[in-house]
Amino acid sequence: MPDENRIKSIQEAQQKQDMPVVKAELLSGNDMAVVRTALALDRTLLAWVRTSLTLIGFGFALARYINHLIEVGALHGLSTTYPREVGAALMALGVSALLGGAVEYVRTVKKLRPGTSPWSVSLVVAVVLALLSTVLIIGLLFEISRDS
Repeated sequence: MPDENRIKSIQEAQQKQDMPVVKAELLSGNDMAVVRTALALDRTLLAWVRTSLTLIGFGFALARYINHLIEVGALHGLSTTYPREVGAALMALGVSALLGGAVEYVRTVKKLRPGTSPWSVSLVVAVVLALLSTVLIIGLLFEISRDS
């Protein structure tokens, strides 16, 4: 029980120095495994967020930049809707990847901790990013239909 002795000595030292006593609860090996798995799930979801954000950002930048080059005459022979269609497709791929990662996260959290809410900061970020990106895609598609 070296951990318990160490905790007691820390608590005694805190009492001598008039510090608030910190009570630590030791987790079993199984509890620690659940915590490690939950943290790994968050890291995986954030990796999906990072990947999808890259796809969404690249799609948006491609749609805007190539379209600008066509409008100023630097690129000839391309339709002005083509870069927007490719950009919208990349953005849609990014949102799809994000939603797939979020769904997998929720499924796994429900298996790991039944009866608890799967919501976390990572999941909120993923959902907000998916909603904002969907609005951007819709705006880009309206621009394409207006120019056609």
